[in-house]
Amino acid sequence: YARYRYNNVAVKNANGVKNNTTAHHQFKSEFSFKAALDDNFFGVLTLRYNSSDSSAFGADNRTDNTDTSSPFNVKEFYLGYKVGATTITAGKQTIGSFFTDDAVGTGVRVENQDITGLTLTAFAFDALENNNESDGAIYTNAPGIFNNNLYAVAAIGSYDPVSFQLWYASLVDSVNLIIGDVNFSFDITDSVNVGARAQYAHADIDNDVGANFKDTDFYATELGTKLFGADVAAGYIGYKVHDKANGFVSLEDQGSFIEVGEIKSALDYTALQGRGNFWFLKGGYTFADKFRLGGEYSNGKVRDAANVKEKYQEYVARLSYDYSAKLQFSSFYAYEINKHQDSSKDKTKFLRFQAKYSF
Repeated sequence: YARYRYNNVAVKNANGVKNNTTAHHQFKSEFSFKAALDDNFFGVLTLRYNSSDSSAFGADNRTDNTDTSSPFNVKEFYLGYKVGATTITAGKQTIGSFFTDDAVGTGVRVENQDITGLTLTAFAFDALENNNESDGAIYTNAPGIFNNNLYAVAAIGSYDPVSFQLWYASLVDSVNLIIGDVNFSFDITDSVNVGARAQYAHADIDNDVGANFKDTDFYATELGTKLFGADVAAGYIGYKVHDKANGFVSLEDQGSFIEVGEIKSALDYTALQGRGNFWFLKGGYTFADKFRLGGEYSNGKVRDAANVKEKYQEYVARLSYDYSAKLQFSSFYAYEINKHQDSSKDKTKFLRFQAKYSF
């Protein structure tokens, strides 16, 4: 794909002072090449380009210049072997787990689909991505854990109208993760669908990660319906870090966990703190099979080890237009209010425009 984004984030603290301004143009593209080699062997090479230009002098703590020197880099470079319903890949590749988004590692991955509707997965990575392509505050708060090996096994099933995922993962000397996800989706008619989803995750965090990191539990549910072009959903997200310390359940970005909003100051799943409870609403309408208008609202609170309570509200308005099957334009505007225990407030605004072409 080839993607252009314009991002603008403005933060006003409780004293009315604007800070942490972000305003930039981002250019990103990925190109994958797959070639059959011999018998059941194949090779994959993925190249990635990612650069950004500041759109306001001083924003992002840099000058207002155009980047023309960033190169294409190798994102994936691996060998695959497929026999029957089993696929083995070895090399530099996307991890492809519930608890990561697009993180990359170097290792071996095995998938088997001998049982109808069920995919069994296991992988071992002895090198993990840890650079500016990695999303999540965990890369700042506990960067050392990504020097360790990552192992995981999973069972992923789909038996209409129910699908599920069960994961166990171990990042050596750092964390053991157990994750369960169950999704129900039933088509009443061609135009009406009802669905429900529930998730639970437990992170058993090792003391080596840091004295302020403790075991973390995460739980979330979402109920929704789609009818005649409209879609509505409501849900709950909760988490508890033991001793109301610092914790996490995702190792990169938000993974595949239920989420809401765009700013998500208290819902970065790589950097949870204390005990949080949130509820949310989502809605949208698609018309002419090309345009979609949508919105989200979330409300919640977090209580830390000092028993200090923070309240959060976020509003998001969305608009998208599918010009064709490959070219899509989208935009959102998000506004978050963080109310402190002394009733002072931080306010954050986030505007994005995106154009994406998928090859």
